[in-house]
Amino acid sequence: MPVPFRPLGLIKEVIDSTGLAITHVFEDLIFIEHNAFLLQMADRGEEVRLFFNTESAVEHREEIAWRLAEEGRKRNLQIERLGTFRVAQEEGSEHFQLEFLEGAL
Repeated sequence: MPVPFRPLGLIKEVIDSTGLAITHVFEDLIFIEHNAFLLQMADRGEEVRLFFNTESAVEHREEIAWRLAEEGRKRNLQIERLGTFRVAQEEGSEHFQLEFLEGAL
């Protein structure tokens, strides 16, 4: 069965299987509770990009990435770890900026 474009339902199943929850979805970005990582839906439905927060526990990243990839494979998703991201609050605003640091694992 082909994977749909932006397969949020399948990704939710993956996240649920880890005991975590999706807290917010904005366009192609999926924010996960505790903000340790986020997922980005790619141009092809089965491709999902994984970015860890620069402030997350480095020693847990490999295990989390492996578990997400395994659960994703069960649903025909390819979850690939691409790097890290940093969150910065815009001064004097409720808005924030995400900075992606590809390759910085």
